[in-house]
Amino acid sequence: MFYANLFRFFTSVILLGMVVVPHIHAHYGPNNTVRVPPDSEAFLPVSDAHRVAWEQVVDDCLPVNTRTALSASCMTALGEYFPNEPVWSYNYVFVYDPEDGWSALYYNDCNQRRDHSAADFLDPDIPLWSDIFDDQIGQRQELFLRVVNDPVCQELASRETQGIHSEWADQCAAREMYQYAAYLSACLDATQRLSMLQKIVTKPTEGRALTRFELSFEKLDENVADADLRAAAKRHLEKSYLHAAWVAMHCNQHGLVLRPGVTQPAFTWPTGQKVDAHTSTDEKLRWGDLKGRLQGQLRVHTHEFIMKIAMKSGDDWAIRSGYLGRTPMGDLGADLMQRYPLLTHRILGGVSGGFEIDFTWEEQARHRAKAYLLLVEAAGEEFARREYDPEPLAQHIQYVEAGGVLKAPLTRAERIEKRRD
Repeated sequence: MFYANLFRFFTSVILLGMVVVPHIHAHYGPNNTVRVPPDSEAFLPVSDAHRVAWEQVVDDCLPVNTRTALSASCMTALGEYFPNEPVWSYNYVFVYDPEDGWSALYYNDCNQRRDHSAADFLDPDIPLWSDIFDDQIGQRQELFLRVVNDPVCQELASRETQGIHSEWADQCAAREMYQYAAYLSACLDATQRLSMLQKIVTKPTEGRALTRFELSFEKLDENVADADLRAAAKRHLEKSYLHAAWVAMHCNQHGLVLRPGVTQPAFTWPTGQKVDAHTSTDEKLRWGDLKGRLQGQLRVHTHEFIMKIAMKSGDDWAIRSGYLGRTPMGDLGADLMQRYPLLTHRILGGVSGGFEIDFTWEEQARHRAKAYLLLVEAAGEEFARREYDPEPLAQHIQYVEAGGVLKAPLTRAERIEKRRD
C-alpha cells in the first residue's frame, strides 16, 4: 500500500468540493489507461467563498482553448481562485504523450519537493499562492540582492555550514528567500508547462495536428469509459493549464533578478550552434531575456542558493517545501531529526532522494515503521494506514517499539569518506 500510495494520482479535485493534493506519479491500469483511486482525501477545508470562486472560473474559463489567450474575465476569475490554493497542490501535470502514453511532464525544474501527501497537511500552516504572488515581489527582489551579497548568508549556504541556524533567520530573510525561491520555481514550471501543453503533436494513425492538451482530452474520451474518472482527469488538465497561465502572467509582469556574479560557461548545442559565456548581474530581467539552457541553469542556481539559505536558517515553509535528498538531509543533520521527526523518517523511508545508496532496504523499512507510529500518534491509526500499510512493516514496527536504533543520514564528511572507500 505504501508504494501504491506513492504513485497515486489524485485528480478528483474541486469536482467533489475538496482541495486535494496530487501524489507523486500517475498510476495506470491495463493498456496504460488512467486510474483514479476512489479514496481521495480532503487535505484542507474549503470555504464557501472559495467554492464560489471556482464556479466563476468554470463560467469564465471553460472550455479551455490552448490556441488563444485567456479572456480578461477569465484572468480575473483565476485571480480570485488560485491565491487561496496551496502551493503544494500543483507539483505535477499528467498528459498523454504519443510515445510514452500517460505520464507526468518532466523537465529541468528547481528542487522543490514534489511528493507532498496528507501527512504534510497535518500542520495547516502551509504556503498559499497568495504568499508567493503578492504585492511584495519587487521589494522581495531588492531584499534578495542584499541577502545574496551578505557574507554571513553566503557562509550559511556553503557546504561547510552544517545544521539549522535559526539565529540567522532575520539577517538572511529566511521566509522571504523561500517566497522568492518558490516564485522562481513556479515561474519555471509555468513557462515550460504552457509550452509543452500548447505544443503541436501529431495524433498517431490519423496525422491530425493537435496540441498535447487537445490530444490528452481525446485520449481520455477514447480510453476511459468511467464518466466520473474521465471528468476528474479532464478537470486536472484544465486546472493545471489555467494555473500555469495565471502564474506566467504574474511572472511576465514582475520579471526576475538572478544572483549576480555567476558565470555560465560557453557551450555548443548538438546542432553546432554556439552560446557565449554569460555572467549574471543584478539587473532585472524579463523572462524571455535568457534563452534555453542558459536561462534554466542560471535560474536554478539562484533558486538552489536561496533555498539553502532559507532551509539552513530554519524557515518552516522552506524545510517542508524543499528537496530533502541525501546532501541537504545530511547538511541539516541531527537538527532536522529533532525538529521534524515525522518528515525526516518519511523521507528516509521513501523511494526518492537516493537514500537507497546509503541505506539497506531493511534500514529504510525501519524508518517507514517509525513514520507510521508517529502518524498514529499524531492523527490516529486510520489516517496512518492511508500512508502506510502496517502489515509488511510488522517486524520493523516491533523493532522500533522495542527501542531499536535507526540509522541516521550520512553527514557530508561521511559521504566524502564513503566515496574514498
